[in-house]
Amino acid sequence: MNSLLAKQLFVGLDRCTWLYSGAETPPLRGSLDAMTDYMHARSLGPIGREKNAEIELSCRRNAAALMHGKSEDIAFLSNTSEVISMLAQALDLRKGDNVVVHTLEFPSGILPWLALKERGVEIRVVEHEQWQVSPEHILNAVDARTKLVMTSHVSYLSGARLDYRELYRELRNTDTLLLLDVTQSLGVVPVHMYESDFTVCSSYKWLLSVHGAGILGINSARTADIVPKYVGWRSVRDMFSPDRFESFSFHADAKKFELGYPSYPTMYAMNYSTNLLLQTGIDNIERHVLALGGYLINELKTRGYKVMTSSEPDRRAGNICILHDRAEQIAQFLLSENVYVWGGDGRFRASIHAFNDMDDIRTLLGLLSRFEKEC
Repeated sequence: MNSLLAKQLFVGLDRCTWLYSGAETPPLRGSLDAMTDYMHARSLGPIGREKNAEIELSCRRNAAALMHGKSEDIAFLSNTSEVISMLAQALDLRKGDNVVVHTLEFPSGILPWLALKERGVEIRVVEHEQWQVSPEHILNAVDARTKLVMTSHVSYLSGARLDYRELYRELRNTDTLLLLDVTQSLGVVPVHMYESDFTVCSSYKWLLSVHGAGILGINSARTADIVPKYVGWRSVRDMFSPDRFESFSFHADAKKFELGYPSYPTMYAMNYSTNLLLQTGIDNIERHVLALGGYLINELKTRGYKVMTSSEPDRRAGNICILHDRAEQIAQFLLSENVYVWGGDGRFRASIHAFNDMDDIRTLLGLLSRFEKEC
């Protein structure tokens, strides 16, 4: 099986096997050009600022298209952790309220809620079952005082893909909001931002971009009355209003969460990468990734590995996670052979994207066989 995106589009894929997209993706050559375009625009003073605004709007539209949403419902902050922390404060949770999380969640989706325990907010932690968490598991922890459910679409830890749309069908009939982190899914499988209340994503993983942006999508049908506790000049309708030393008004759309300028080098790079993803087609990328992942899972199981990720296509995306008591040693061994995977927490993870092909999978499997024999 050939790759969907030619390896020649990326810097460095001629000298390594990159199965590391759950951590970050290889840089696109087009992103290098795009960031150079930013530097040229910067040299043009006010004309460059006009170009920046055009690129930002295009990037906002692309992010919305990838999430089946509208550009006015997209905000750009610095990173996902910042976005989640801002939302945790904006919800104004009080003593007796509770938030539901689960044990497959990344720390950025846990820590902001733990910080609210001093206010008397209860954090309910749902345990996974065989590295999966179902909507039913989560809903069993929800009651009348549950203000929010926090979950990732795809787990960084096990590769489990949650049916958040089924979860939201139940939650939208209650007062409980859903905050969905799509950092491990956007760019490789379909995402629908209006089947959640808040959707957040990082820029540098499956979106094939660089560090510097946290994407926030809001579903105004249930969140219009929520305003941030922080404010900056980009948050307000008129920063130079006559009464600016006395009062202000937030934007009515997602921009109310933006404090200042985004990272424009990131905007340029992400505008290029999201254009590429949209042209390739997320449905095509999903089929490609699921096929390669299915082959890898079957081969790993045949060889006796304890695979955490389900073999069922609708319960996984690009991350394939394997339990192993020498996970970090495996990752270091593979690194010495120019094969990039993530290793730690008693597991190693091979992440498959559109630029991967069957040769990458066979290279990984061959080296794993060598590791078991030599180490």
